[in-house]
Amino acid sequence: MQQAVLKKYKQKLIALEDRVSGDVDRLINAMPDEVHSPSNLSNVPTHNADADVETFESDLELIRNEQDLHGKVHAALARIEDGTYGICDRCGKPINPARLDAIPYTTYCKECAELVENGASSR
Repeated sequence: MQQAVLKKYKQKLIALEDRVSGDVDRLINAMPDEVHSPSNLSNVPTHNADADVETFESDLELIRNEQDLHGKVHAALARIEDGTYGICDRCGKPINPARLDAIPYTTYCKECAELVENGASSR
């Protein structure tokens, strides 16, 4: 992959990493306030403790997802540095640039991603 193209993806990944890091920090910092928040706009009778647990679990899931995304972005930046970015981890073929534009942290080409999602093992 050409250096100019790699630089474009690196900048995109760094911007995504910065956004995700900020989101995770914001979610973590907001959690204690939300867990004890007494506001409930629903008319469904829910005990405050149940509402707190549901909010807490939802926030934890968001944090896990953002941390997972952060890890994928960080790994993609490492692949840029070691020269393997844009190469499918499963088949070893180049990943289509349109796919990298949409999912710059992907490790699979479209075909292999579909196989992995459907339960095929990686090689």
